[in-house]
Amino acid sequence: MPAGEGDLTELFIRSFKCTGDVPPALVGSSVTYLDGYAYVFGGRALHSGKLSNDMYACDLRTYNWRRIDVGTAEIEGAIDAPSPRFFHSCTAFKHYMVVFGGMGLDTDGDAAETPVERTAIQDDRNQQSFQVRSSKTLLGDIAVFDTRAERWVGRRALDNKGADADKADADKEMHVDGTQTDAPSARYAHLSTLLGSRLLVVGGQDLEEQYVEELNVFDLQLGRWVLRSPFPRAVGLYRSFIASVQSGSTLLYSNYSFASVKRALYRLSAPPDCTLQEVSDQLDGSPPGLRFPRGHRIDPRTLLMSGTLISTEGHSELSLWTLDATSLRWQPVRCGAKFRAGSWNQSVVDPRSNTLVLFGDSRRDLTYDYQRRRLNYAEIRVVDLRALGYLRASRAPELPLSIASGPLAAARTAATGTLTQQGAKNASETLGFEVGAQLLHFPLFSDAEVATSDGSCVAVVNSGLLRTRWPNQAQQWMDASRSPSRRGSQTEGIVRPSSNRAGRPESSLLSGDYEETEPASVEPSSNGARRFVIDGSREAIYVLVFYLYTGVIDPHARFGLHQGAEAAAQDELGAVRVLGDLLVIARKYDIDTLALQI
Repeated sequence: MPAGEGDLTELFIRSFKCTGDVPPALVGSSVTYLDGYAYVFGGRALHSGKLSNDMYACDLRTYNWRRIDVGTAEIEGAIDAPSPRFFHSCTAFKHYMVVFGGMGLDTDGDAAETPVERTAIQDDRNQQSFQVRSSKTLLGDIAVFDTRAERWVGRRALDNKGADADKADADKEMHVDGTQTDAPSARYAHLSTLLGSRLLVVGGQDLEEQYVEELNVFDLQLGRWVLRSPFPRAVGLYRSFIASVQSGSTLLYSNYSFASVKRALYRLSAPPDCTLQEVSDQLDGSPPGLRFPRGHRIDPRTLLMSGTLISTEGHSELSLWTLDATSLRWQPVRCGAKFRAGSWNQSVVDPRSNTLVLFGDSRRDLTYDYQRRRLNYAEIRVVDLRALGYLRASRAPELPLSIASGPLAAARTAATGTLTQQGAKNASETLGFEVGAQLLHFPLFSDAEVATSDGSCVAVVNSGLLRTRWPNQAQQWMDASRSPSRRGSQTEGIVRPSSNRAGRPESSLLSGDYEETEPASVEPSSNGARRFVIDGSREAIYVLVFYLYTGVIDPHARFGLHQGAEAAAQDELGAVRVLGDLLVIARKYDIDTLALQI
């Protein structure tokens, strides 16, 4: 490995040991992202063989696990937890977790008398990799977990119509002979994804290890199954993944016959049509065969695939590839030696920090764990997707203000460029972003300057806005301005970084050791305006100012029109450098909200 490769990966891949109620080693458990947490549900304990219906939550800011005590069904609106299971699916919707299917085990009171059968997700050599006790059963039920109340609830809680409607809808779904209209076949190791308010379930396997060639749609607003149709493809958890793309359709990728890898890609239109179109012949690039692939949408046009790569020599490692959903081109994500050792498998994407979060154990062997389908949750590795050039955002909405000409029109053009990269959630957020960006780009509303420690002006700003958005620093300015030693001076005060807080690491992969540096200060400029001096690079200080005005972190933000300078960063490595400098500033001056987003 080249000497620089490992050093470069240190910039965008970080490792953490988890704390708290770390889940045990499990087989067939699910991991799902929702609102800054990764939720693990179900699975089979590797050593005891006991199936679980426990729910764990990992805070992706602190990497602390917590086993959720779901209590009893005595609380209003709550119901009993679903039966224990593994190789099910779990999909996030609003603040709910929607669990479907999987494999369960019938209990007979004496496990020792229960015969043992081999049951597994089979590979293409028809080999099975672990044992469970028999009396196995397939599940085809829907269970809903409320992450706010931390209770299992009736499925009609999704649209707030109450538990009484559950039975009414169930009755409407039943034929006179007792069978259910559009009810799915029970299965395990299937695929699922969310399309608006509809849960799409595809493929999977039955008790005879045959693929279930069926597609089903569950309407989460109506609380019932609305579609059951044939799906003449052999897809499942072992060989395939499904992910929604921005166009409202989904992409389903499958690889199989790993001795001589075959690849298939399908485009599936949104319900109720669910038209299947094979686009395998349009694929550009050849990723290796990956077992248990997982797919994530990481920006409007890019899917990220992670999976287990087993070489002909028997060595295993985690492999990452991206797929351009428009050009259908595969490209590898080069992570150096970071995943060539250890056992890494399940993953989620955290859109708050634009990172891929991988769960595993650096001390274990992936080949050994793969053969036993073992999943580990003791450690986490975080891949910064921004450093790889990906920004998770939707298409920028049309800006609400209409400005035909003049300086504000040019300011709006600059703002639009950033908004296209970052996106916005709603009209009010868009309006707030635009107003902030226009204020920054229009010097008429500015009464102060922000400068580097060498006196170079970075931007002209509104001091009132900076004090509102940066209150702890404003208080230090006020305190310093009242100091007797400063009275009579034209400067208002000195801003010093606070001392190292308890729990803060003394070093960082991006910034190295923390050192005492020149403080930020307020001093007069040549034209008499107040000058806020901040220690840091010119580019990072401007990105900080842009963030204070708009709430958006953009390492490619351009300098104000009054500056007439180049963009802060033009390439990926430049963006990484700017974000690293910005993180140093955020930690030095205790801007916690900024540090959490970098």
